[in-house]
Amino acid sequence: MKKEELFEALEDVNANDVRKAKEYKRHKTPVWVKWTAVAACAALLVGAIVGIPALGKRNRKQTEGSVKTVSAAYPAPVAVNLSAQDFVESDEHWNWWNAYRTKVKASEDLQNGIDGYYAAIMREVLPAEEENTVCSPINIYIAFAMLAEVSDGNTRQQVLDMLGAPDIDTLRSNVSALWEGNYADTPVFKSLLANSLWLNAKYQYNDETLARLSEQYYASSFLGTPGSPEMDEALQEWTDKHTGGLLHEYVKEMKLDPATVLEIVSTIYYKAQWTELFLPGNTTQEVFHGTTGDTTADMMHRTDTLGVYRTDTFTSVGLNLFDSGSMYFFLPKEGVDVNALAADPELLAATKYSEDNEKWSSPLVRLSVPKFKASSRTDLLEIIRSLGLTDALDPALADFTPLTTDRDDLYLSAAEHAATVEIDEQGVTGAAYTALAVAEGASEPDEEIDFVLDRPFLFLITGRDDSVLFSGIIRNID
Repeated sequence: MKKEELFEALEDVNANDVRKAKEYKRHKTPVWVKWTAVAACAALLVGAIVGIPALGKRNRKQTEGSVKTVSAAYPAPVAVNLSAQDFVESDEHWNWWNAYRTKVKASEDLQNGIDGYYAAIMREVLPAEEENTVCSPINIYIAFAMLAEVSDGNTRQQVLDMLGAPDIDTLRSNVSALWEGNYADTPVFKSLLANSLWLNAKYQYNDETLARLSEQYYASSFLGTPGSPEMDEALQEWTDKHTGGLLHEYVKEMKLDPATVLEIVSTIYYKAQWTELFLPGNTTQEVFHGTTGDTTADMMHRTDTLGVYRTDTFTSVGLNLFDSGSMYFFLPKEGVDVNALAADPELLAATKYSEDNEKWSSPLVRLSVPKFKASSRTDLLEIIRSLGLTDALDPALADFTPLTTDRDDLYLSAAEHAATVEIDEQGVTGAAYTALAVAEGASEPDEEIDFVLDRPFLFLITGRDDSVLFSGIIRNID
């Protein structure tokens, strides 16, 4: 199918539609609870390709200025007419939950197979000297899975090896399970994934490759002129919308290089609250002993019977998120560098409860957690090189033939990841993006403990299926 045939039926959108997109704002939160959110986005910029998919999943067609689009169809939201509180008490909630937990179980079964990837990416991204560091492992995973779809030969194999997938079919199954197990759109819990393809109108495209991205990765397509104001504006608006406006500081700087022929943008938007909230009245100002000195932090307090995991190097406590996974806090033992936790082989074991493991206990925990917001930006090029993905970085070795046979000098020229996470009494707020540029050329407690995060610590945020959505190290509190 020629790109002209695919897009010839697309109708124009007037200037008012574009202005309305600019005025997109986050929806107001219900009165009964202040929602928390996590959002992430990933982008792959590709230098040259041929073909366009016979895009299968669509729910609308439009042209935004000179940018023509075909939008992927996503599962419909659940119980949109119910308030959050009414939904929790309704049969619809339990009907949804019974169906969702089946999908979660399918994704949960594969998590051990990709734990090696989670451990490797955190080991490489999180260590630093003084600054806080944050990343979204699942977002990076999906971004590189899409890179595998547009590469071949040893280039693809190195991507598969980095992601811990023995072959492309296994990777596709993993992504499908991750998608199903982490996609939810209810009045009380949102975990929304979306992808998009930004295509250069000058080129012909490989139908099979891009159709797969559309059908299996729910990728919407945008056809236009990279580097034009219209396409940059559409890119920013789409990404802003699918990350709930949480990444606006970064999104407003997103632009397509004129040499780009395909950019793949992947997003995750996550919104949940603690199962048991911290009471704002219990928040006090306490001293946090950071790597750059002591500062004053707003310390949230709770006392509860919690699952605790203890090793020779850290103590971990997990807090549940309603209808979702958990957030885990890892406090290193005195004398242990917090950077060492990023490579600790027992890090992920602390997210998987086992009553046979004597390192688990359920004491009464007097928990003190600082409110924080941490952001960081990471250049991934040397990190992925150290993880074995080298051919993609060399134009003489990189194989992007699933994209084009017109050029043999394409290579991965840039790879950047940025993320931010914030927590308060209600829950978690965060955002992240990955940009990859391919260019031419409980029982009764029998003890009580204090768990006070008043010095550097590591955290993980998991999905219901134990996939690692976010991780980070807090070294200082501003």
